[in-house]
Parts: sequence; C-alpha cells; structure tokens
Amino acid sequence: MNKYFTLFVLLVTAIVGCGPAGPEMGNVTGTVTYKGKPLTTGTITFIPEAGGLPTAFADIREDGTYVGKTRDFGEGVPVGKHRVMIVAVKDNGPEAPVEAILPMKYSSDQQSGLTADVTSGENVVDFSL
Repeated sequence: MNKYFTLFVLLVTAIVGCGPAGPEMGNVTGTVTYKGKPLTTGTITFIPEAGGLPTAFADIREDGTYVGKTRDFGEGVPVGKHRVMIVAVKDNGPEAPVEAILPMKYSSDQQSGLTADVTSGENVVDFSL
C-alpha cells in the first residue's frame, strides 16, 4: 500500500506542476533596427533551446519596438536561452509578390546568429541588424 501511495503523490505532483501557471517567464521588450533605422514591420520568433518550452513571438510595431508573448500564456517569454529569427516583408499589392525587407539569413533561427538569454523579470533585448 505504501508504494501505491508514493506513486499517487508523485502523479498528483506532476499533474499540479503542469497546471495553468505554465513555465517561468520573463518580460521581453526591445527595438529592432535595420541599417540604423527602426524596422517598421515584421515578426520575431524566440525558439527555446531547452525542450518542452513554448515558442514566443512578437509583432514589430511601426516604431521598431516589440513585446514578446506566447500563444498559450500571454505576455512574456520562457526563461532561458533562445535562438531568434526575424521575418519582415513588404506587400507590393495584389499584382506583385511580397518582397523580403531583411536578408534571408534572419528568417532562420539556425542561420540568423541572433540569440536572447531571458531571465525572470524585465529584459530589454534590442536587435541591430
């Protein structure tokens, strides 16, 4: 009976640990510049190096600023090291294809060379491309 009780306690602890609170998060804000000027559009994606953590993203505003968030947990980026990719395109209208604003290397977390080390609390992570 004792081993079943221990197993039950471990199972309940594991379930409670995966509750709605989610992973430890840090608030991440910053500015993205390209060739010395604010990038006025685009999306940043934070891919955690540690498995099991959610990917975070941010829309780049017209002034180049962003606020990181996750789909399931709202504002914030999971604490830890992340590979980062930034995609920005220009819509040339219905008759023309979209045009990449940034070099293609930035659209891949494996090739961009961009990283972020997120800690709990406030994090300002600027990207100067």
